[in-house]
Amino acid sequence: MQSVLLILPDFLIILLGAFISHVLKYPREFWKYTEKLVFYVLFPPLLFLSVSGAHLSLSEASQFLLVGIGAMLLAVVSSWLIRYVAPEDGVTNASVFQCGFRFNTYIGFALCLKLYGDPGFSLLALLIAVWVPISNTIAVAVLATAVSKSVNKEKKIQPSYVIKTVLKNPLIIATVLGLVFNVAQWELPQVGTSLFRSLGNASLAVGLLCIGSSLQLHDLKRYSRLLLTCTVQRLVVVPIIALGVGVLMGLPVLETMVLVLFGALPTAQSCYVMTSSMGGNATAVADVTTVHTLASMVTLPVWVAIYLMP
Repeated sequence: MQSVLLILPDFLIILLGAFISHVLKYPREFWKYTEKLVFYVLFPPLLFLSVSGAHLSLSEASQFLLVGIGAMLLAVVSSWLIRYVAPEDGVTNASVFQCGFRFNTYIGFALCLKLYGDPGFSLLALLIAVWVPISNTIAVAVLATAVSKSVNKEKKIQPSYVIKTVLKNPLIIATVLGLVFNVAQWELPQVGTSLFRSLGNASLAVGLLCIGSSLQLHDLKRYSRLLLTCTVQRLVVVPIIALGVGVLMGLPVLETMVLVLFGALPTAQSCYVMTSSMGGNATAVADVTTVHTLASMVTLPVWVAIYLMP
């Protein structure tokens, strides 16, 4: 019961976002600009302050990152196998493939900060900074290949597209800058710290509202088997993989819990944006991301109760 009460406020904010969007009819244009505000202005300062002020051991952090990346690469393999359990056309399989190893940043940081404070938050930020470019590269490569095959065109994947996407990601930039300040033992002036803290405090609640606004379901009957398989893989199989790898490799308890939390997160809402822009099956991906988010309201409290409660 305690685990449910711990997580409930964050999911109530998500549901409030859905209510504001779908019942009060706030226009999509409003949410579009709000999402950009969170992504580019509010959230990066929170990441920077957390990483720059964390007590990090580079040797311990490197072990955590190696184990975390290894666990998530196994998650990529498990996501690839979905096409054999719930086969669809090539573009649909490639579109939902990314949902098995990408993650919802705002839910992750909101829960991690609440559960493990700044030490856990900093670990999660580092893992995300490393995993984002890897996961984006894999997702873009697979989807671009499937889309090009479906239209019978020999279209090579442009590495520059992936590189630019990664280098322009404000969350990665903020984490790297925070790590530089941490290692160099630099400090922001007090005015800068206060400004960043004020911006960061607003980021998580507004980010969760944006998640709720994007919840949408289309053809559940058509994709029912795919949705069930994707949900079990992402919310049950991947955290089990993370737990197994963390324990097997002897990670400290806090690092293992952060890794399991990372594995238990629903997929990223940005999967839909990328799929739509690349000509994939955006409808199927929208359904998957919505079902993941709703199902995680059940699975995440279970994971917290079983293993993640400090």
